[in-house]
Amino acid sequence: MSAETIQQRVQRQYGKQAAYYSVSQVHASGDTLDMLVLMADLRGHESVLDVATGTGFCAMAFAPHVREVVAYDLTPQMLAEAATLASQRGLTNLRCQQGAAEDMPFEGGSFEVVTARVAPHHFASMERFLAESFRVLKASGRLLIADTSAPDDADADRWENEVELLRDPSHVRDYTLAEWRLFVEAAGFVEVEAAERSRTHLTFNDWVTRSGTPAETVARLRQLYDSASLAAVSAFGIRADGDDFAWSWPVAVVTGRKPA
Repeated sequence: MSAETIQQRVQRQYGKQAAYYSVSQVHASGDTLDMLVLMADLRGHESVLDVATGTGFCAMAFAPHVREVVAYDLTPQMLAEAATLASQRGLTNLRCQQGAAEDMPFEGGSFEVVTARVAPHHFASMERFLAESFRVLKASGRLLIADTSAPDDADADRWENEVELLRDPSHVRDYTLAEWRLFVEAAGFVEVEAAERSRTHLTFNDWVTRSGTPAETVARLRQLYDSASLAAVSAFGIRADGDDFAWSWPVAVVTGRKPA
C-alpha cells in the first residue's frame, strides 16, 4: 500500500467524522495528556509541534505552559475543529497548520518539543515521521508520544490490529513496545523509553459510531468480539455488556531526546 493511499484514507475517514472527534471523551480526556505535559519538563519558552493533532486536545494541553504550539494535521476538517476549540478556550498562542507527518514544512531545529498522541498508528511511514521529528527538533529537544499499543502475545496482537483495521480503514498498525524502541533508536534519538503507562477504555457502540463504520462491518466486528480468543479476552479485558462490549487498549508512552 502506498503512502499516498494511506494518507488519502486518513483524510477521507477523519474529514467525514471530524465533528465526532471534537466531542470524543476518549480523545479529550485521559491521563496521557497531563503525563506528556509533565514529562516535557517545560520552562515556558518552548515552541511545541503537535503532530497529527486531530481536533487539538494535546496541543491545547500544552498551550498554557509554553510560548507557542503548532497544531499540525493532515485533515483540514480536523484542524477546523481544533481552531474552534482553541478559540473557545482563549488560547492565542496556538496556530493550526496542515501537512503530513512524513513530510513536515518546517525548518530544521524549529522546536524544543514534538508530540504525537493517539495518532501514530495511522502514519504511512513510522520511519519518515521519526526522521522528520528528529530534523525539526532543536539539539536536546524532546520527542513525546502516547499511542495505542499491541501486547507481546502474537495472537492478541493479530486480533487487535484486525479489528482496528476493519473498524477504520486508515489504521496501519498498533506497535508493540519493542517495535517502538527499535523505531525511535534507529531514528537517532537517545534516552529512549517505551512503556505501557495507561489504558484506553472503550465501548463497542461508541467506538463504531465515532468512526462511522458501515453496518455490515459492524456486524462482522461483533462476531469477532463474540468469538475473541482467550488471549485477546485476557489482554484487553473484553466483556459483554448487554448489546455492547467493553474493553481497553494498552497505551504506550514513548520518549526520546535528540542529542545535544
